[in-house]
Amino acid sequence: MPAFTLQPLKNPGLIQKILGRKPKINAITEINNLFARSQDNLRQVSLEQVIHITGRYKVNLSSRFKEERMGLFQSYLHACLENNKLDQQEVEDLKHLRSLLMLKEKDTREQIRRATARLYEKHLRDTLSNGELSPKERDMLEQLKKDLLLSHKMAEKLYKRNANKVLEDYIRGAISDERLSPEEEEQMNELAGQLGLEPGLDANTRESLEKYKLYWLIENGDLPVIHPDIRIQKSENMYFKTHIHWQEQRKVKKRINYGGPTARIRLAKGVYYRAGSIRMQGESTDEWRKIDKGYLYLTNKRLIFMGEKGNKVVRFNRILDIIPFQNGVHIQKDTGKSPFLEFSDKVDIFSMTLVRLMDDME
Repeated sequence: MPAFTLQPLKNPGLIQKILGRKPKINAITEINNLFARSQDNLRQVSLEQVIHITGRYKVNLSSRFKEERMGLFQSYLHACLENNKLDQQEVEDLKHLRSLLMLKEKDTREQIRRATARLYEKHLRDTLSNGELSPKERDMLEQLKKDLLLSHKMAEKLYKRNANKVLEDYIRGAISDERLSPEEEEQMNELAGQLGLEPGLDANTRESLEKYKLYWLIENGDLPVIHPDIRIQKSENMYFKTHIHWQEQRKVKKRINYGGPTARIRLAKGVYYRAGSIRMQGESTDEWRKIDKGYLYLTNKRLIFMGEKGNKVVRFNRILDIIPFQNGVHIQKDTGKSPFLEFSDKVDIFSMTLVRLMDDME
């Protein structure tokens, strides 16, 4: 596709006709047409030809129509890059074109840098779209970098940005179910190795991965056992320990209402006698009250609470349901008080482990 095509000149308006003036934008159009007729050998166009055109329109090209001049430069640049290559002749043509259009070197250098970087990055995304990078593809990218005269620093920056995105997309997909299996972790490490990356995960991502690995392990693998610091049965294993507040519901009286028919009789100034029957109605409600505090232990058979005021045991066959909250777990029992175990650290791990152990008993 040619960089430049012949364009018609703009007709002057009525006032311009009366004053005998030409539309100044036609100076750019004529320069474009000059380039269009000489684009096979752009360096045969001289600066004098350009100045001659701008003189007829009385235009100072170095200060007018910068956007249009940059557009002409970009058109030729994009034509040069159609074959994914920028050879030395094209580089010289671009320098000559910059001079003809009276553009600053820093502006055109930035345009070339952006265009070659965008092209290289497009090929990078296409190459990395399957999540792999073969030796042949590496060689192709290396050659492309040379063909585009791209600096090693820029190419490395673009590669790392896009390769890291491929790895991040894989991780995001792998943990979309909030689980990370050993196979998924192995594939993640293999992908990082193929891409030549060290998984540069931030602290939050690493923490999430460790949590989701544990979630998978709790549901599918061997539960991690901890060393007990209390006496338990030989057939028991301990899986969780934390400090809690043991809460139970208690009825609390709110207020007293008085009811029944009464009559008010004045006995003396400021003194009245109430005749009739009085019935007191006490209203009460259930509220959570902290009963004790101490350590909660979870084994493969029961919950053990070692409190400051006493100890309690809840066997799994007495538990009907558990309801986790952000600040603890409500244990619903078939008989007796159903306690709320108040704690905030690893409520999710405790709840999942308890459900797994209860399921294993069935």
